Amino acid sequence: MMKPVHAHYYEVEADTHTELGEKLGILFGPLTERTIARARKQKGWEEKVAVSKPLLVETQTYFPEYAEELEAYARVAGVPFLDMWVLSLEGELDSVGYEKCTTVVTNGGKLILHNEDWKHGKDSICILKRKLPGLTTLELHYYSAPLGGTSITVNSRGSLQAIDTLTHRDKRVGVPRNVIARWLSETSGTEADFEELQSLPRSSGYNHIFVDRRGTVRNIESSATQVEICKPALPFAHTNHFLLERMREYEARMEDALTFTRYQCACELMKETMTVAEAKALCDNTSCGGKASIANYETIGKVVVDLERSNAKIWLKRESDKGWVDYSLDFMVV
Repeated sequence: MMKPVHAHYYEVEADTHTELGEKLGILFGPLTERTIARARKQKGWEEKVAVSKPLLVETQTYFPEYAEELEAYARVAGVPFLDMWVLSLEGELDSVGYEKCTTVVTNGGKLILHNEDWKHGKDSICILKRKLPGLTTLELHYYSAPLGGTSITVNSRGSLQAIDTLTHRDKRVGVPRNVIARWLSETSGTEADFEELQSLPRSSGYNHIFVDRRGTVRNIESSATQVEICKPALPFAHTNHFLLERMREYEARMEDALTFTRYQCACELMKETMTVAEAKALCDNTSCGGKASIANYETIGKVVVDLERSNAKIWLKRESDKGWVDYSLDFMVV
């Protein structure tokens, strides 16, 4: 008997990035078309298209396969490619605040918790299993971020990546953070991958938490011009502000301090050893109120990854009646 999954769970398999884009265009095309139609009505859309073009050139230079995937996606979805490109950048071109996300790693790197928060994202998130030759990924996926890799991803190369949004003052023409997030979500998370990240011209940055199948953890805080990599002591938590001293000078002015509240709460609740039930309870915690809690008004997805049992438990706000649903990670290798 097939185990239950979310209604918004999808699997796509392709031999090339172009074919993958075509299949995603078939799957999500109507939704993407409506999303772009709404976005084009926003003030400043044409300016965003113009500003995005140099970032596209950088992406075509360093990651042509992702540009080809988006081109195929746009063609099948029946939308202009440059509009699809701007959509894929999400808030990169906006002067907006950060979204709220919380990640915790414990149990010697074998238990990972991630809450995905976005004010307008409840109906924009799904679960996507993507298969390319030699690579399978399972992720929380946004329709509005068609490249994927911008939330939490587990891949068959033995690596997990969790993304927490950061704000920083330095920006430049380079490869967008969403393109880098997709690329890193598909890597093995090796030192060579991290060295390549530091050498890439980046237009902005995220916080990336990497955990491999053996429980080795790396935390990467990045901006457009700086990258700092550390092997954090466990248990470890990260939210939406820089923790590493060298990176703090790049912090942009924040509208509020909710990230600090969530970080403090996570640090107080996490333990060196936790059960899966305790991990779920941490994700569900509302002790700091509706805005500042780990589980807040904007929490649209929760994930607990248990590497010991090769299992992920996922909760979606849009399907909250299902509670936590199990997904096998049997494709993940050492």
